[in-house]
Amino acid sequence: MKVEMLMPQMGESIAEATISKWRKKPGDPVQKDEVILEISTDKVDSEIPAPAAGVLAELLFSEGDVVPVKTRIAIIDTDASASAPAAHGNGAHAAPKVEAPAAVTPSPTPQAVQEEQAEGGRFYSPLVKSLAEKHGVPLSELEGIKGSGQAGRLTKEDFLKYVDGRSTKGAAALAPSPTPAASTSSRPATPSEQPSAEWSADGTRVVVMDAMRSAIADHMVRSKHTSPHVYSIQEVDVTNIANWRAKHKSGFEKSEGFSLSFTPFFLEATVKALEKFPFVNASVEGKKIILKKHVHLGVAVALGNTGLIVPVIKRAEERNFVGIARSLNDLALRARNKKLVPDDVSGGTFTVTNPGVFGTIIGTPIINQPQVAILCLGAIKKRPVVIDDMIAIRQMCYLTLSYDHRIVDGSLGGQFIAFIRDYLENWDMDRTL
Repeated sequence: MKVEMLMPQMGESIAEATISKWRKKPGDPVQKDEVILEISTDKVDSEIPAPAAGVLAELLFSEGDVVPVKTRIAIIDTDASASAPAAHGNGAHAAPKVEAPAAVTPSPTPQAVQEEQAEGGRFYSPLVKSLAEKHGVPLSELEGIKGSGQAGRLTKEDFLKYVDGRSTKGAAALAPSPTPAASTSSRPATPSEQPSAEWSADGTRVVVMDAMRSAIADHMVRSKHTSPHVYSIQEVDVTNIANWRAKHKSGFEKSEGFSLSFTPFFLEATVKALEKFPFVNASVEGKKIILKKHVHLGVAVALGNTGLIVPVIKRAEERNFVGIARSLNDLALRARNKKLVPDDVSGGTFTVTNPGVFGTIIGTPIINQPQVAILCLGAIKKRPVVIDDMIAIRQMCYLTLSYDHRIVDGSLGGQFIAFIRDYLENWDMDRTL
């Protein structure tokens, strides 16, 4: 029996995903629930398991292809035994990394067929449609935008490039041209990869962004276009929490099974500040300010040199210090092992990023839309400071608050970060875990 494997829908708003890596090749035996490919979306990277046991008969897309959800991506033969790959088309599927795309054209889902017919024969994903509505681009205008996706499909990146050009050059159609690297390879390279092309005469060579880096780039550019960023910086004496941590670190690790870092201290202080200043725990929709009842705290997690992701501690205000530390450890581990699900990275109301772990003293991060602020933690360093007209060696760090000046003024931003400073500097040394 032939079992069709479909591109899963990783969340309600996700209309497409990029195939990052095939773990199996045609002819390989697979077990039910064994991971056979990795995919990447705007929200999360995921490992996708096989829906049935058997032999992987065909791969219908190559690495780097952007595929609509619910589209066939592979076929598993549940009756076959491991053997040489079945002949199909021009044989390009035998090695997913080859340049030539597969000869097989996947069948669109019934929903896709309806949308194609409704739009005059061209498919527009729900994401592109919602972006078009947001930016006031009629469907008739969409028809004139050149697409770089499968079969000329218009992708989110195509649309945003068009809108950027439209805002600066008027409403004239702007057809984005692929870069030389993009036109010669079906699989984007990652920043850590060495491109196969030789150095050019001017001493440069091109590395195409992978799906995650491209998504981060788009998100950051949109944030700068959306929010007028303002920054407030506070110097914080964290000697008390450093001493308290040193006192309880061993017992914490024995009871919880992981080490106690400084980050949970800052997260707890941030949660308390967001409860006191609800306009920082908000978003903006046109002329409306949307206040959030719960604190869904995003924490940026670095993924080596490939990028970062922001999993979310849901209802952080309902967790105590140890609960926040447990959630942080769980999300960070699953993020680095690609075990996050879409719900883990959605719904955040405020974000904390910690480049201080890499030695960064002060950072000015970009707001994670649609939030209105983000807190940056600098490195903790021993420095001489003046206390009561005397010089003392203290554990110090800088905190930076980036905030959206549409609704957060300097007064509110300053009070918010000062509250966090005071909360940390006045840590109760007699507090128990």
